[in-house]
Amino acid sequence: MKTLHLRLALLTLVVFTSFNYKAISQVGIGIEPDDSAMLDVSSTEKGMLTPRMTSVQRLAIINPANGLLVFDTDEIAFYFCDGENWNKLIDENSSSNFTGWAQYADGTYTSVSPFSLAASTKVTLPNDASSINDSQIPSDISTFYNSTTSKVLGRNGDGFNVKIEFMVRPTVNINTTLTVSVDIGSPVGEVCYNDFTTAKGIGAEHYYMNSFNVHTLDTWEANGGTIKIESNYPVEIYNIQYVFTRTHKAR
Repeated sequence: MKTLHLRLALLTLVVFTSFNYKAISQVGIGIEPDDSAMLDVSSTEKGMLTPRMTSVQRLAIINPANGLLVFDTDEIAFYFCDGENWNKLIDENSSSNFTGWAQYADGTYTSVSPFSLAASTKVTLPNDASSINDSQIPSDISTFYNSTTSKVLGRNGDGFNVKIEFMVRPTVNINTTLTVSVDIGSPVGEVCYNDFTTAKGIGAEHYYMNSFNVHTLDTWEANGGTIKIESNYPVEIYNIQYVFTRTHKAR
């Protein structure tokens, strides 16, 4: 009899153990779990909260697993880890937040007090960005242009349009040629050359505008881009402004 009772106890333990193992292999809250789900939650009144933390706390996670999901309270967005990098989850309308434009206008040089450019002297085109319109700037950057360093900022992989505008008056020669370029530093140097020749006469006002598309790679990101100008004869320049439009966000 004792042997029978022992066998029944062992059988009960085995069944109970097997049942609990199956029970904890899948969890259903408010619903019978689907066969494909480890966790199945159902409710018509409440939601599910993922771990919430600041950006600093998220980035401090050691060796985050591939697929790890958290809610960043600084960014007000979900982030998941792909095993190497954190990726922000966006909705179908959020991609437009990463494109946009901003305008930077110089306030120092005017028609009354222009910038005097000497002949055959290459200089950085001045723009103190005293007037800025950045209401449509992409949501993930603070500025396109650093007026302190006169650098056009960029990130490896970004694509954007650069528009340079100013007024120019030749002071010596009717047919004066200006060359505008962007210097992104070593090892590339100057890119995006554009020539402009005046033809209206000495002292006549000419409108310069050049718009071009670029993709900023690692050199531009590391050094920034400086807008350079050179003229074969002396000229006066004023009403300088830049408009930058990002058309593609680096992945």
